[in-house]
Amino acid sequence: MNFKERPLNSSLIKRFLYRGDERELLCPYQIYAVDIAKTHHYQTESMLKGSYFETLCIGRGANNQVTDDLPRKKLSKKQIIENHKLAAQDKPPYKGDKTLDQVRIERQAQIFKDLCHKYQVTVTHANTQVRIIVPWHRNTEVLLSMEFDIFPTAIITKDGLRLAIIDIKLTTDVESSFGEYCWGRPEFMDITQALMYLYGVKKLAANIDMNPHMRDLLTRPAINLIEQNQIDFFYWVFSYKKIDNKLIKVTWDQTREQELHETINKAVSLIDYYEAMGWPTKPHYSLCKTCPVLECIHRQTIQEI
Repeated sequence: MNFKERPLNSSLIKRFLYRGDERELLCPYQIYAVDIAKTHHYQTESMLKGSYFETLCIGRGANNQVTDDLPRKKLSKKQIIENHKLAAQDKPPYKGDKTLDQVRIERQAQIFKDLCHKYQVTVTHANTQVRIIVPWHRNTEVLLSMEFDIFPTAIITKDGLRLAIIDIKLTTDVESSFGEYCWGRPEFMDITQALMYLYGVKKLAANIDMNPHMRDLLTRPAINLIEQNQIDFFYWVFSYKKIDNKLIKVTWDQTREQELHETINKAVSLIDYYEAMGWPTKPHYSLCKTCPVLECIHRQTIQEI
């Protein structure tokens, strides 16, 4: 694959790898259609809720997607009759009541804004959903792409005032110890995204010509802090089943840098391998049942079993 035309991002890496190892269950054809060629698209309920939360917090989600509402409760008979009356008067219909999840997500968005003031986190249009591209120093033919929820910003922590990259996450439980998003046990999570973002920021000043929109944001004091490794990445996780939040810090060191390079190298090799193979299908029920590539013969076959 031409990684200059299609820069590599952490989301694509995580489709192939988890904590540096190739996933047992993956379908190259599905990954190509959804993540590379982008001919197909899918969005889970949790993704929709996450996009809604980001929209409320910082104005938009990834790829500038704006989600301004969530599916409402079913209308009552009385509300349906009322909507007929509103339609006759050319008035907008009643949407239905918000679900409890939506109410809680909106409450967490307000809490986020209050905490930004407390922690001195800056949220503006300029420093949210910021995209950058930098070359991978081990192979300059490979470009790395990242999109920061919030960068640059200061943040007050127990260690004092720090320069930070912040990624906002929405979950059902910030103390979960199961699955890939075990926020209660972050030492067992895949932190490829955090490491790539820290790497990208460290390479940004030297590649500012590739990212001219960063000239005003990346001030000399910020560059000095980055060069001195005085920058942290934070997952800022909010839960909506139980109203709670936590900051999870990821720092940079030589060991983690080596881990990142090994992960990128594996991902590039796998992508090149599967492209040479013509992006074959690897059908499995758990993958096929939610696959948006409806015309795939293997998907149809496996669902009929």
